[in-house]
Amino acid sequence: MKPGKMLENTLNSSIMAGQQEEAADLDTAGRMLEKHIAYDSCFPALTDKLQIMPKGGVTVSGLSESDYPCGSGSSSSNAALRHLHTMRKVPLPKELLHHFQHMQCNCMMGLFPEIGRAWLTIDSAIYVWMYKDGSDLAYFDGLQDTILAVALIKPKPGVFKPYIEHLLVLTTPSELLLLGVTFSQALEDDSTSCLTLLPEPLFSVANDGVVLATVTATSTGRLFMGGRDGALWELLYQAEEGWFSRKCQKVNHSRSALASLLPSFLTLSEQDCLIQIDVDESRCCLFTLSERGSISLYDIEGGACTRVATLTHATIMTAASAAARTVDKANFKSIVSICALTASEASWLHLLAFTSCGVRLYFTATAAASPASARPHHLQLVHVRLPPGFSANSLTHRPTRVHKALYSNGCSVLCASEAPDSDVLWSVSPEQFPQHATLAESAAVLAVDGVIWAIADVTPTSRWCATSSEPRSPLVVTQLHQPPRELVVLSAAGAHLLTCLRPVDQLRHLLQDGRGADSVLVKEFFSALGSTQACSVALLLATDPSPAATQVAQAATQCLFRYGSAAPAALAASSQLHQSYSFHPTQMSTPAGVQQQQGSASDSRAVATQQSTEDSSALHTSLYLHLARILRPVWAAPLLPTDPSTQLSESSLSSEECVYLARHVELLARFIGNPPDGTPSQPPPPTSGSHTNGGLVARCSSGDEARSIAAVLQLLRHLLQLLRLWALLTNNQLPAIISQLPTAEQEQLRGLTLRDLALSGSSVCRALVMALLDRYHGDEASVSTISRQLRSSCPSLYRAEDAQLSAASQLILSARTAASPADRDAAFAQAVTLCKGVGGCVNVAGVAAQLAGGGCYTGLVDLALSVAAQRDEEGRALLFYKAGRPSHDTKGHAAFTTRMECYRVIMEHLAQLMGSSSGSGGQELSSPASVPRRPGPPAPPCAPPHEASSQAQQMMEMVCRSGDELAQVSLIQWLLDSGRTDQVLALQCPALEGFLKAPPTPRLDLLWRLYERNKEYYNAARTLALLADQPGSTCLRERVEQLSRALMCLSACEMNTATAFTDFLLHLEEKKEVARVQLMVLEGVRAAGADETTMQRLDSSLLDITTLYEQFAEPYGLWRCKLAIVACAGHSEPQLVQSLWSHIIDEELQQSQGAPVSERLDRLAASLKALAHLYSSSPSYFPLEHIIRLCEVQSVRLKAASEGCVGWLVSALLSCGVTISRLLTTYHTLYRSGESVWETEREPHHLLRVMAYLFNHLLECPPASLTPHDRRLLKELSLDRLASYLTDLDASAEPSAGLLAAHLRTCQVQLERSFA
Repeated sequence: MKPGKMLENTLNSSIMAGQQEEAADLDTAGRMLEKHIAYDSCFPALTDKLQIMPKGGVTVSGLSESDYPCGSGSSSSNAALRHLHTMRKVPLPKELLHHFQHMQCNCMMGLFPEIGRAWLTIDSAIYVWMYKDGSDLAYFDGLQDTILAVALIKPKPGVFKPYIEHLLVLTTPSELLLLGVTFSQALEDDSTSCLTLLPEPLFSVANDGVVLATVTATSTGRLFMGGRDGALWELLYQAEEGWFSRKCQKVNHSRSALASLLPSFLTLSEQDCLIQIDVDESRCCLFTLSERGSISLYDIEGGACTRVATLTHATIMTAASAAARTVDKANFKSIVSICALTASEASWLHLLAFTSCGVRLYFTATAAASPASARPHHLQLVHVRLPPGFSANSLTHRPTRVHKALYSNGCSVLCASEAPDSDVLWSVSPEQFPQHATLAESAAVLAVDGVIWAIADVTPTSRWCATSSEPRSPLVVTQLHQPPRELVVLSAAGAHLLTCLRPVDQLRHLLQDGRGADSVLVKEFFSALGSTQACSVALLLATDPSPAATQVAQAATQCLFRYGSAAPAALAASSQLHQSYSFHPTQMSTPAGVQQQQGSASDSRAVATQQSTEDSSALHTSLYLHLARILRPVWAAPLLPTDPSTQLSESSLSSEECVYLARHVELLARFIGNPPDGTPSQPPPPTSGSHTNGGLVARCSSGDEARSIAAVLQLLRHLLQLLRLWALLTNNQLPAIISQLPTAEQEQLRGLTLRDLALSGSSVCRALVMALLDRYHGDEASVSTISRQLRSSCPSLYRAEDAQLSAASQLILSARTAASPADRDAAFAQAVTLCKGVGGCVNVAGVAAQLAGGGCYTGLVDLALSVAAQRDEEGRALLFYKAGRPSHDTKGHAAFTTRMECYRVIMEHLAQLMGSSSGSGGQELSSPASVPRRPGPPAPPCAPPHEASSQAQQMMEMVCRSGDELAQVSLIQWLLDSGRTDQVLALQCPALEGFLKAPPTPRLDLLWRLYERNKEYYNAARTLALLADQPGSTCLRERVEQLSRALMCLSACEMNTATAFTDFLLHLEEKKEVARVQLMVLEGVRAAGADETTMQRLDSSLLDITTLYEQFAEPYGLWRCKLAIVACAGHSEPQLVQSLWSHIIDEELQQSQGAPVSERLDRLAASLKALAHLYSSSPSYFPLEHIIRLCEVQSVRLKAASEGCVGWLVSALLSCGVTISRLLTTYHTLYRSGESVWETEREPHHLLRVMAYLFNHLLECPPASLTPHDRRLLKELSLDRLASYLTDLDASAEPSAGLLAAHLRTCQVQLERSFA
């Protein structure tokens, strides 16, 4: 039998069997899916929400609290629904700042969102730069007059050379110029493409006395201008012979041909400057706004331009005031901006105008019953929408002094000057309340640096966006395929890049902040959006596969089960909530012909499921809604051209789009099969004809709901395979594949939709698969590749197993001689795949040698790991290794030996690449290999050093990425035996931590480095603490460094208030302090001449405080160490501390005995400083009064005064941070204590001499840190004490008393005069 015929028979039987098993489920789920697609199409239109009467008067909204549900003033509600956020701020380019100094007449700023640029004009020069980063600054300064208006347009096709992609339009008081704009690369290919302005204008047209104040263009290149004379002008330009032979003229569309012939002085009408022009290209309408608030409508269909109607501001104000009688008329006084509404926004509304108070005025230009193709014939105000703050109980303030406005995709943005130098941005959006029957909006207020000069919507175009003629769906429906809306606000401070959060972004922010499903804000979110819609939003987060979103996905899953388990009857209630747009699911089901083919059982099952889902839970409904929103853009769209006169060419659905949709379908299927609940695992692979008994199906309390979810899961798996099949077809030249089909089957494909393919396209799929295989008939390599891709992408559509191992060696040989690296790599990859398919009998070593000879080392690793896994499917080898390789486990020993043979191949080639002669041998993880393993020629030479290193790194990374723990252990052990410790730590290997921790001898010295490299600082600190306590030959200084590094690791941890963390931190700090004291004791013992045994004991392990004191510090008289031990132990007995200080001072003086007095005092002062830095912050261990008394007594005994060293102690203490106020108080206390020691030493006035020195220091260097109040108190206290000291000196009979008294009186006088 021919291979193609065999594949065809297998394919036919597989597809027919799968079709019979899945038909009922697919039909049921398909009916439900279309029902939910229809549900998403039934949201109320803007006209319905505004409750505009077709033949009624002007309606008003915004006065009710329900119009702004989140505007009640509740901070939590505002936080839950606030949709406007600042992404970043970009200042103006620094090169522009100095140009403002030369400004004489005028400057303006604006945005060119279509090219990602901002612009600035200063008098006659214009500057253009990228607003996202301030780069690519370009300028044009070839004008003499001041620039008055700027615009960027897309030129008419065929007029200019292709490289002129845009035209920069500049108007001055005398002329209008068109400059060519080019880019270094296409904007679609490179967003950083450099912009260039051509130096010579392409067009230059005189103004003829009319100053053009505003310029706007259409996408087709039509250029309209608004003059200060109130007229609408258009510039007509075209190409004649040659590239730059052009014809250009201005046309006035506001005046008739006869009026244009009259001189201007004969026109009696008062001029009203046009300040804004806006175009609705979907309906070919143009609107103008004048300086006095008049609005005009022009019909620009077919290249013409005809004025249809004009409303004066007085007329508009009168109509608005009559409709809103309870609102102050001043709110409609000034119209500051207009925005044309496209057909997708509202079929009957055409224009939106904004007043300076934020009031929105809606206008229509056609009758309510007019068809969509009707041309505008009038301009009428139909609705007045008041801003937030007009309801009776509103607590929010209102927008005031609005000077700019923007309307984009239902969101209104107002720029209000609520402060002289800064603006406030108001954003009003209905996207949080899509299900409301009336227009309900949320408001967000954002302060902006400076006054807003320009604002623009710069949202990138989504993959599938509605055309201008299709009704715009709410964001909750389209947010899956649309990025968050981005705005750019330009002020003098630079560009503010803002984003309008989608509902999914809002919920993500709420869950990222650590709020769970029970959070009040989350509850408010679900309440505001509705349980069904909110569950569909939560489902977007729950299916997010990124590792960074795991926590949010789990929280979203909790929200789904908490708020979605009840039965809100979303679809049934929707008919009551939106009565004007109810739908009939029976009319949207599968066509009757298909239903009859499926049989009566399928019909009855689908009807029963539809009836049961009327009362289904919000979670069940959200699953179908989510799938409907994934497939909404393509479900009913033709995959191929529908016109019979055209050939079946390229698919309307590209390969990238198929992969994109398949990814979302796969994520939803994974969620249903295994929702993230804190222990996520991989879902089972898609199989055909079987329902899952786990996941959401097992959690459903309702049998009907469980069957419905099982059906949608079956549909998801079927759709996933269909999308992957279509992607495979488009990647392999779909037109050529279709051309091989018979004509009848080709016509069957014409107009084929994804719906048709999913619900009734089994025969089409079979034909396409066979045509794909026939396209590569005769090319065994291509057929094998395609069949493998089909088996992996769509196993239920194609289930043939025809891999052949005999082609592997031929592929390897052809790859080694291939000239193209791409061909070589492709052949090697295919050969490895073929070998892996028969891993039970492949010669790993031989094939690996061939692969290594061709440089395919990654294929070598892939093959060895795959074969090892296939030969030990039960995983006995790993159990054998973890159990310590017991001798009685013969099966485990055999499996271990088999795996080691495969791993040894990897290690041998790694050794060759890395220049090592070691490898794995025997049954050990690594052993030297001095004898070749097999006879024959030596191994092929390795690649050059740099290539060999790169290939070795790729091999190790591949082993680490694999799930083979035993292979990873083998690699780690081999690297350690080879002395490559740094490479071991650089491995991103899941088994590395367990290997380093494995008993009996854990490698703690490497484990902490691994934790530190992986930023697991807490574990690193724990390991370092164990390493510091570990007995061994590590010296004490290294142990102290290990404890210090452990503390550094803890300091690098994120804020942690857990009790265990705090206790461990305190324990480490205490242990480090004790170790530091032990190091001090070791140095002291070494200085005391202790024996080697004593020093070895101190240096080989960490000892406790008691042992250090009793066995070392006390026997060796280490007084400083004793003080450190006492301080470390927190033992603050005053007598003991004072005794230790006495011994320390005496010891210091004894050691300097025989030296000059000044030197002895300097050494004592230095010692005091060193100790003060350690203990001055703890008064219990730094008894200042006792220290001063001892030192001053010694000073008297050493006759320091005669040596001129009266203030040596004061200077030392001041340098240690002791305040002069404290010293004055301490010396005063000592003086008043009346001790006899001073009389005994015959120096009764010694302390007064020191205090005189202190007062002199106070006068010369007053403390700068004292407040005026403290200085005044210190002065008063010092004067009181000086008076008492002078009294004592006057009563003294000592000869030196008079001189000292005179000195103190001098200090007294200086204190009274200068110290304040």
